Amino acid sequence: MRSVCSRRRRARRRGTRRPATYLILARIHDHGIATLASRFTEITPARSGETRAPHVTLFGPFGLPAGSPDSILLDRIREAASGTEAVTCMIGDPLWLRGRKGMAITLSLAPDTNMVGLYRKLVTALSPETAWCTWIDRPPGSRIFHISLRVSISRSEIHAVRSRVREALQTGREYREGGVAPAIHADGCSSPLTLFRMALLRRGSLWKELDLVRGTWLSRAEAFNPDLWVITRREYRISQGLQLTGPVYRTTPGIFVISDLHFGHTNIIRYCHRPFSSVIEMDTVLLDNWNFTVRPDDLVIYLGDLRYGRGAPPADHFLNRLQGNITSIIGNHDDPLPGAVPSLMVTCQDIPFLCIHNPGEVPEDSHGWVIHGHIHNNDLERYPFINGEQRTINVSAELVKYAPVSLDEIASFVRAIRPGEKAATLDEARRLRDSRPG
Repeated sequence: MRSVCSRRRRARRRGTRRPATYLILARIHDHGIATLASRFTEITPARSGETRAPHVTLFGPFGLPAGSPDSILLDRIREAASGTEAVTCMIGDPLWLRGRKGMAITLSLAPDTNMVGLYRKLVTALSPETAWCTWIDRPPGSRIFHISLRVSISRSEIHAVRSRVREALQTGREYREGGVAPAIHADGCSSPLTLFRMALLRRGSLWKELDLVRGTWLSRAEAFNPDLWVITRREYRISQGLQLTGPVYRTTPGIFVISDLHFGHTNIIRYCHRPFSSVIEMDTVLLDNWNFTVRPDDLVIYLGDLRYGRGAPPADHFLNRLQGNITSIIGNHDDPLPGAVPSLMVTCQDIPFLCIHNPGEVPEDSHGWVIHGHIHNNDLERYPFINGEQRTINVSAELVKYAPVSLDEIASFVRAIRPGEKAATLDEARRLRDSRPG
């Protein structure tokens, strides 16, 4: 080891240090995925130095021409990311990939249009500046986004690893010497994962990190500062309308609906990938969003699961702070609430709606539109914000920007949507409606 270090010191003195290799990635700050990645070694032990914190590679590895300053690289990356405040992806099934050093077992990712667009811009911006890069990122770019669980699996062990992974998937349980471990599953994997920053590694170490929403490069020390993550998430919420900063009241009294706020529930932040740094911050924003939307004389149909968790204050603690005349639908986590009902029929603009917490409990003879919660953002294929085929409207907090939505606006979506169409979120439904004539 001493001789290697001595050679490196002599190389630096002579100016013969090897050119830096760079890598652009997004670090994944998610407890469920981190737990899954570390637990995966119980299926197939990783060699020393092989593991790395969960991340998504966006470009690289690559190198710069001799004498090219780092500042050009920082400028090009920031220019490519301009206008992209965050990227989102869905976590899919295990995926096998072949690399230069063997096979890799990964989790596949389905990127949103922002993530695909950012990648294309990186390819376009960086290709002219690089001395070399991996063939995957040569224009037009053919990267398959994924989260690595184990890499560099050799030919001699590939058969055994495949068998263990296949057994875990078929049985829902992981292989472990002398027994079995929990299933291959990360808490929150079924909800969208939002990434707010893009890290630049130099010589294998994090050098800079770009805060996408602020367009600011952070030093290594700043990238690992938890207080700055609070700022990143807050600025993202404000920019996306997830945190209201003032009243947005209707001009006339209205009826509003929302479900599954989960006040006081710390774990809901990671289960549903909510963009909050703490439960106190989440509760404060949820209360403000409600009271900036609902006036004291408005009506609110709350569709269940108001608060949850042993340490959460009682329901009255929150109900006494929420404006409006509230009718509660019974949820599966709620304490008994005076006047709460299992379901409620309501009509708006001559459209009847059945309001119920769990869409799985809708009566078989019900064939109209159903407004529900319970699912959160964990099954956007079957239960997006609005499903024109199933005639369901999911008003879980994550899909309605963490604020009550008016029944009049929901009726406008129903009139605009066509049979079989879907809109995953409130914003998507608004874009769909506004694109229609009349």
